[in-house]
Amino acid sequence: MKKSLTMLYSIIFIGSLLVGCSVNQTNPKKVKGDGVTFSEYFHPYDELKKRENSKFYKPFPLNEVQSSSLPDEMKKVINPIDRNRLPFEVKEENVYFVTSKNKEGKKISQVQVSYLGKNEYDSIDQFFIISVTESDRNPLEGHDLSDEVDLVGNKLKKERLTDTLPIYQQVLTTNSALLYRYYRYDEEDNKIAIVGTAANEFYAYHNGYIYHFGYLIDREQNDEEMQKKMLQLTREYILGSSS
Repeated sequence: MKKSLTMLYSIIFIGSLLVGCSVNQTNPKKVKGDGVTFSEYFHPYDELKKRENSKFYKPFPLNEVQSSSLPDEMKKVINPIDRNRLPFEVKEENVYFVTSKNKEGKKISQVQVSYLGKNEYDSIDQFFIISVTESDRNPLEGHDLSDEVDLVGNKLKKERLTDTLPIYQQVLTTNSALLYRYYRYDEEDNKIAIVGTAANEFYAYHNGYIYHFGYLIDREQNDEEMQKKMLQLTREYILGSSS
């Protein structure tokens, strides 16, 4: 009898733990969405502009990623960075999750990690945004993109990510800019909107993922030394998250 009761209590205890885990788990909630994000310069190569059947989820805090129901293959590419290394005070940080299908009908996942700075009017005026999208092919393979400027004349630099893979850095150096897109949750309409603005950008492929970064700070602040620091931060994120 005692043995039976002991087993019963054990089952109840384990069950309560499992229920507790499921209750504490963050399950992203589906919401409406305006469209998908992609690089204006590189989308002819990766075709991320052509995704269909997109599903959008309400953003959630970065510290809830590991307890969330996100796919493990996406969790491993979401890692917090040292906010002290960013050239602005972070007022908000969150994670977006979007799924869609490519032209072959294969499901692909995308995450966006947003570090946002705001002015006294609570408007976003600075940011560092990380976008990571699954891809079973390297869109840059077979293309030697060695131009020194992008389509509107801003600086385009081909840097080294690894011994065999490049990372491209677009720097705002003119009064024009290619459109940089990122996700932003619209609370009033309960949907994910696309924000289009100007930004300094990074683009790379590594270990099954397309990485697209954007950052915006005062142009006077974005000197060569700052560009090197942001490049190094981006490199470390890519190589650390997908290794």
